[in-house]
Amino acid sequence: MVITVSIPSTHVLHTASLKPTLLSAPSIAICGQPLQTTLRVSHTRHWTSPSALVSAANIISATDPIEFICTLEANQETWLVAGQRRMQFSAREDTVHEWPILLIPLKPGVALLPNVDIRSKPTSKLKDGGADKDTEALNCETDYLSYGQTVTVVPDVRSSTVGIGDMSKAGGSVVWLEGTGIEA
Repeated sequence: MVITVSIPSTHVLHTASLKPTLLSAPSIAICGQPLQTTLRVSHTRHWTSPSALVSAANIISATDPIEFICTLEANQETWLVAGQRRMQFSAREDTVHEWPILLIPLKPGVALLPNVDIRSKPTSKLKDGGADKDTEALNCETDYLSYGQTVTVVPDVRSSTVGIGDMSKAGGSVVWLEGTGIEA
């Protein structure tokens, strides 16, 4: 028995990574303190024929730039994104784009880095006043290298307050000690 299955072609492959700029091997960040990261996106068109790319992307030549939209998808309970969450860019073969992204961790714990989604910018393809049904849509895939990468977020413990004494009695005496850490 032979079952034929059509396999969709990938016209464009993006390789993306979101990396903290200053962190060492164990990624540790302080809750509420900005974490500088860099979003890097590279672009290749080697996964399809030039004629298929020209048809799907509605471009004149296979070397022409194609417009894409990159979206940073962060859990709003974990990260505050300071700056752009959505970027529009134009890419040619083997181009690399970089954007600085400022992330602020909102709660202590182990946090996944935000996800990155890249889609082609929608274009209208009209032929003789109607939609052209014979051409396939531009298919792009994203290889996200930072998928599953975590950052350990620790609480900001520059100061603490400790009570010493018998707190079980209503009139018990308690001495409150307040400590302040040394800032680097």
